[in-house]
Amino acid sequence: MAGAFAAIARVHALMSSQEGNSDVSRINRLCPGECLEIDEWTYKVLARAIDIHKMTDGLFDCTASAVPSSEPEASGSERPSTADIELLPGNFLRVHRRARITLDGIAKGFAVDIAVESLVGAGIASGVVNAGGDLRIFGGRSEPVFVRVPNAPGRFSRIGPFSDRAVASSGDYFGNSSLINPITGKRVGYSHAMTVVAGDCMTADALTKPCLLSPERSRKFAESFGATAVFTAPAGNN
Repeated sequence: MAGAFAAIARVHALMSSQEGNSDVSRINRLCPGECLEIDEWTYKVLARAIDIHKMTDGLFDCTASAVPSSEPEASGSERPSTADIELLPGNFLRVHRRARITLDGIAKGFAVDIAVESLVGAGIASGVVNAGGDLRIFGGRSEPVFVRVPNAPGRFSRIGPFSDRAVASSGDYFGNSSLINPITGKRVGYSHAMTVVAGDCMTADALTKPCLLSPERSRKFAESFGATAVFTAPAGNN
């Protein structure tokens, strides 16, 4: 168990934008054209972020929520995006435009995956790692999974059971939820919830955001990664 908690702490130290020496903070200080060596874990998360950015037509973007509110919004092609990050061999990266990134929308899922790897490596045969909205079931055991009903957090909808799968959910559980649409740079309100069931929690975590922004394409987005998207309507619309 201690190894799993240590792994989660390492993910935080590497990928939190609040930590001055984290990989994310160092990336955010880069000038266009500069290269930086990063940890292999951060490299892995960014590689998946870039893949999901491409496969969701830009609706997952690790730069979308990273600009301080005091800075004016750029528009159209002027806005930096995940596409401005180039991964190079040897755990190096280069930025083509100065961009602030945040891995908050994917790193928690990765932390769950790393915790599972640690537990399995320590000889734990089966179990569930739950990080509050992101969980992974491992070792062949089957577990029922329930998700909150939007705008009625005391109610739950059963979507499981699942075995050897990861589950991540995002939704409007307490009212007034919104996401930044990376294409327009504007905040978009929503009243539903989206759950993604995938082989790993990093992928499930990241996919909930583009699936929330474009429910009509959520099935396509999820299937691109061997995953399933589950839409949950708000209370009163079920």
